[in-house]
Amino acid sequence: MRKALMNCSPVELIAMATGRRGAAAMADAHKLLERVGLKKLSDAGTAEIQAVCKGMTDDAVTRLLAGVEIGLRIAELKSEYESSTRITSPATAIQFCLHKFGRMARESQQEEFWMVSLNTKNVPIDCHQITVGTLRNSLVHPREVFRPAIRDAANCILVVHNHPSGDPTPSDQDISVTERLEQTAEVVGIPVIDHIVVGREKAISIQEWRSGIRW
Repeated sequence: MRKALMNCSPVELIAMATGRRGAAAMADAHKLLERVGLKKLSDAGTAEIQAVCKGMTDDAVTRLLAGVEIGLRIAELKSEYESSTRITSPATAIQFCLHKFGRMARESQQEEFWMVSLNTKNVPIDCHQITVGTLRNSLVHPREVFRPAIRDAANCILVVHNHPSGDPTPSDQDISVTERLEQTAEVVGIPVIDHIVVGREKAISIQEWRSGIRW
């Protein structure tokens, strides 16, 4: 079910959240998205929504706003967790990546490579998707990895990708990509503190896998 919902458009999700079906529900959802916008939907009241969607009942609006509120609260909890997380070891890097990228690891059918920029206290600043597809040196170019890190004024970075097979065991290509990024990091002056490979049930630190380094 979650996988199916991930493939739904915002219009489809809004229509489902109201509990209504059919062309009228889709038409109203399209109006809301066009006139109110997804970001401002949380600030819209019943009167504003019904002014846009004349046929939407009070119950339908309540269901929609309840769904929006749940989403906002989950996002707030995630934000609180991430803003208080200090990544100071392979164990904390793995814990963060399982929390932040666990859904991707369970449901993505392709490899996704991400970069997490960290501040001087090793707290995440932001997460950037670098590429989607089979992990190769030619695909994960250091320029694309370090550009957002420089923009974020990162002190160091953490890189992470998933294995759609579910097995996070690092491949020779994973090690090669890590080494290439580390070589670039020496020039740029923004260290790569670890490369985490996430699977469906667990994650592996390439730092630990390769040499047992603790930092």
